Amino acid sequence: MGYITWSLLLIALLLGLVSWYRSHLREKEEERLIEEEIEKEKASAEERKKLYRDMDKSELLKYDGKDGKPIFLAARDMIFDVTTNPDSYGPDGGYGIFAGKDASRGLGKMSLDEEDVDDRTDIKDFGSYEVETLDQWIHMFLHKYPIVGRLKDAENGNIPDSWIEQMKKEKAEGKDRSIIPGGLGGDDK
Repeated sequence: MGYITWSLLLIALLLGLVSWYRSHLREKEEERLIEEEIEKEKASAEERKKLYRDMDKSELLKYDGKDGKPIFLAARDMIFDVTTNPDSYGPDGGYGIFAGKDASRGLGKMSLDEEDVDDRTDIKDFGSYEVETLDQWIHMFLHKYPIVGRLKDAENGNIPDSWIEQMKKEKAEGKDRSIIPGGLGGDDK
């Protein structure tokens, strides 16, 4: 092979190495940005934990996701932190009407009408279908979102004892979903 062929091969090799190195640097930068975002979310979660406690409906109203506030919602007597899903529960989210409120009635009726969230929150008139629908929502929340505390002035009953027992069992196995000290409002000793 002649001088020109070796030169071309060397240039191609150098270009390949430069391309690989640039790609490697981009990957490292992406990894750094991801780590940075994870650390920010951890810090944000730690700050939200300071707000976790039992509260009544008037206190819950403060946590509607507006002005950078966390997003909490209640179902039956349990309050959940849904801040990590602002696209759904934030002020402009599809379920944003539930933010900072007892969402029991709206969830059970699968309704986004103000009358089912703001005007009336009880579930006294629910049939078995609506109760089952509400309970399915609560099961999803229990598996997806941290528990903030209990709704002090809940009018829609407590979550079933069997669910609390299941959560206690999972906690004993090291799978605790509750972030509040003591677990479920301190009654799971």
